[in-house]
Amino acid sequence: MNKEDVDKSHVDGPAVGEIFVSFVKIGAVLIGGGYAMLPLLEDEIVRRRKWAASEEMADFFALAQVLPGVIAINTAMLVGNRLRGLAGNLAAALGLVVVPFVLIAAYAMAYAYAQDYPAVMRVLEGVRPAVAGMMLGMGVNMMAGSARSAWAVALAIAACGILVLWNPPMAWLILAAIGAGLVWNLVAVRKGGCAC
Repeated sequence: MNKEDVDKSHVDGPAVGEIFVSFVKIGAVLIGGGYAMLPLLEDEIVRRRKWAASEEMADFFALAQVLPGVIAINTAMLVGNRLRGLAGNLAAALGLVVVPFVLIAAYAMAYAYAQDYPAVMRVLEGVRPAVAGMMLGMGVNMMAGSARSAWAVALAIAACGILVLWNPPMAWLILAAIGAGLVWNLVAVRKGGCAC
């Protein structure tokens, strides 16, 4: 979805309660950590609600990784802030964590008993491939949305290769990507265009 396709009825932003409910739905099915939320968030915010464009979501995901904290909460807060300012920020964050908080509290109490049952442990192991597939699909969608030039695609492939082959600290890779993005933008601006 492009910026032109974003629902114009939400110029002032959706109601805070609507943001909260949307993030409660995402948080209720969040299995596999923060990165597993990204495809769910893109589906809810971009495709169903049309509150943001795919390009904006890619920017939110990138910024959420640079900020300290959990990527899921960071992304939720960035989206909420874009929609309704501080109130949307809080509604998105609280909506995202309320169901997982309750479930994790219940899970923590039940896990001591569940680990004695191999069938339960096999069910939990079976969820992992689904989460990996969701993350791969999200990566492909983000790359397709960001592929403005062969240079951007080459940079993404190089970053993946470096991560797989040498496994450097993630902070170094993120800082290198920020530097490459800044250089790319400066070169584009000097040529009279814009990389943004």
